[in-house]
Amino acid sequence: MISTVTTTTVTTIASTTMAAGFGLLATMALIVLLITKELAGSGVQSAGSTGELTVSRALDRVLSVAIVPLLFVFGYIVIVKIIAVLR
Repeated sequence: MISTVTTTTVTTIASTTMAAGFGLLATMALIVLLITKELAGSGVQSAGSTGELTVSRALDRVLSVAIVPLLFVFGYIVIVKIIAVLR
């Protein structure tokens, strides 16, 4: 019985640590992508509205595809942390 409890405890601690690591990784990726999108957006605004697709405009659009799901993940992480504090 002691080995079962020990194995279960180690598995739980490892999965909790891994989940926290993934949450930190997702948050850092979101921050980097938001900074890059802001810089690309400023490049689009400084180029004016010529109507042609520039690298800055394409990068600005492509980054939105990665940012939206990460915003949902970040929101979920915040909700889980708030629920954990309120318990």
